Parts: sequence; structure tokens; C-alpha cells
Amino acid sequence: QPRSRGLGDVYKRQGFSPPAIVRRAETRHVGGVTVSVATLSDGEARQLVGFDLTKAQIQPVWIRVRNGEDTRYYIPPITIDNEYFSPLEVAWQGHRLLDPAGNARIDARLRRMELPESVDPGQTISGYVFTNRDEGIKYADVELVAPGRRRVRRLSFLTQVPGLRTDFQRVNWDHLQAPGRMTVLTEAQLKTWLEALPCCTLGGDRRTPADPLNIVLIGGAEAVFPALARRGWHVTQSLSADSLWQTITSSVLGHRYRYAPVSPLYLFGRPQDLALQKGRSDVNQRNHMRLWLAPVTVTGTPVWVGQISRDIGVRLTRKTITTHKIDPSVDETRWYLMQDLYFSEGLERFGFVEGVGAAPPERPRFNFTGDPYETDGLRAVLWLSAQPVSYHRVATQWPPPQQPVPRLR
Repeated sequence: QPRSRGLGDVYKRQGFSPPAIVRRAETRHVGGVTVSVATLSDGEARQLVGFDLTKAQIQPVWIRVRNGEDTRYYIPPITIDNEYFSPLEVAWQGHRLLDPAGNARIDARLRRMELPESVDPGQTISGYVFTNRDEGIKYADVELVAPGRRRVRRLSFLTQVPGLRTDFQRVNWDHLQAPGRMTVLTEAQLKTWLEALPCCTLGGDRRTPADPLNIVLIGGAEAVFPALARRGWHVTQSLSADSLWQTITSSVLGHRYRYAPVSPLYLFGRPQDLALQKGRSDVNQRNHMRLWLAPVTVTGTPVWVGQISRDIGVRLTRKTITTHKIDPSVDETRWYLMQDLYFSEGLERFGFVEGVGAAPPERPRFNFTGDPYETDGLRAVLWLSAQPVSYHRVATQWPPPQQPVPRLR
């Protein structure tokens, strides 16, 4: 029986206790394979390697694999991060001038931390993959490949990274999903329920209509969030003096801010449960969406109602001093999300329901801060899958009403 190289084996050599990391590790099973994943905070990474990795934007991810099957599996770290760092590349960050002996010890220590390339039948192995740094949430797609056996075990993980205060962390999820709070609907009943929702979120005064409710995601956390994370969507930082200042300085300097906060909008009497964004080269340009866990399920599956729009700049406003200006074509951003989910292989089927109300370009509506928007008035309803679905196999349901074909003039 090969010896398991565990998390504690590395930590004991450095006087660092791993229980907190092990407790928050996410564990998944597929076939006879069990995989656990935990992402280290900046402080934990410093204690692990003995020097700071934050400036180099390197983040260790601990992985443990138990192989209860009859074949050897290879574990390519490129599926976890296609730009991962090698152990000696990480060790170089801690090298000192004129200290060859100390540098050799660092090299040896980092070599011992590396996740083994393969796991044999009956074996348990563990180690680290050194990834690009994320805050709040870390997405990791672990794949185990058995060449010659035509067998692949794929497991997707979303692990918490301590340190960043995010919107979703303030939500009492147990309360929202407590017994008796959720109404179970059939798909026919769901369509009626979705069409009866208000057209829009409410603004900061909780009275004025804001952005249109133009998306619905159907799926559990294991289906919804990995599909988005695979395409570069990130959680947003909670709105605070610090995050607001970082947003302002990023805007002035033209820097990217992957976790920039979004202002609260309201539905079901509360601000968004979760905000996600996909940033571009600077903080002024991004796709962002707000999601609320609905008080209904469809045949037991959670339903998320939300709005999505594209920020294209920053402008002054009387209500909030400054705000992002949105692209008036919110339908295009809705279509962008559908494409993202197509190519993440997370979309199982889609359809459309009415409920937003049409607003043609010549008669736009306005959100809470006065930005005009145009829309065909439909909500995209997207069923998501935790298992990969090739985009050419995506099914349709509830097709949109036929739109008149515009004539060329």
C-alpha cells in the first residue's frame, strides 16, 4: 500500500496546523474516486512556503485524491489552471542573493509539495497546484484521465478563499431555503409564475423601477456557479468605503478590478443575494448580473431570478453621485450570457417567457439612475447542468414569439 502524502506531512515540517484548511475543503465523489480541494488564503500561502506569494499573484490549491478504482489515473494540473506555476517557478520567488544553500532548501521544499502526476489503484495522494490568485471564490476543474481505458473522471469545485468580504457571504442561505419557505412548482406553473413577476428590480429607494428582470437560471449551486466560473465570472466585493475607494482609484488609473462592488437593487424585499461580474481591461467596462434565490423550486430544483447588463463607462448622477452607464441594448447582454453558458458546456436547455414588457429603441425605458434601455420584453430561462452538455445538444423550450423581420431601407 503506497503511503499517502497528506496535508499535514508538509505542514508538520513548518509548524503549521492544517485543520482549518481541511475543514473547509470541498469533497466530491465520482465512480470510485474521491477528490477534496481547498484554496489557501494569502496568509496561509505565506506560512506554507515561507515567503510572500501575493505580489507574484500565486495561490496554492491543495488537492487530495483517493482512487478506489482498478486503473491508474493521471491528474493534469492544466485543467485546474491552464497557466499554473511549477514548484521551482514558485521557489524562485523566495530565492535570496548569495544564499545558495537556503535557495536549495526552498527548492527541495517546494518539490515535496507538488501534486503527483498520477494515482494508482487503491492509493491516496495529495499535494499542491500553484495557480493564479483569486479572491473570494476559487473555481477548480479537476480531471482524472485513464489513457487506454477511455475513462475520464471530471469534478468541478468552487472553494471559498478567506479574506474577501463578498455579497453572498452576508446571505442567510439556510433561512431562505428553510422548510415551508419554498413553493414547489411544475414547469407549466413556473412559466406562469415567472410571467407574473414585476418587470424590474427596484432602486435604492425601494420604490422606483430599476433594471429589468431579464434572466432566470434553474439549477443548484453545483450547476450554476461552476458554469459561470469556467467563463471568467467573479463574485463581487461587498460595498464599503474600502471597495468604493478601490473602484474610484481603479477608474481614474484605468486599472482592472475583478471584484468591484455593484450597488444594491431590490427584489422579494431584499438586495441581491449574489452579484457576479466579468470584467474587461478596466473597472469601467464589465458585464454584471444580480441574482436572487426565488421562493419557488421547479420539481425541487432551485430557481434564480436576475438582471444582467453591460457597463460601458462611468457618468455623474444626482442619485448616487457616480454610476456605471449601461449599454442600452440589455437583450444583447442577455444573449452574451447565453453564449457563455453554451460554451461552458453548462447549458442544458433554454426558453423565453414574457414579463419584462417591450421597450423599442424609439421609446426606451429608464433604470434607477436614468440610463435608457431597450428590450424585446422577454426573460431568458436557462436550465443548467452539473454534467457537461455539448452545445450542439442544447434543447429549446418555450420559444419566443415570432418577431417581425425588419425591412432594409
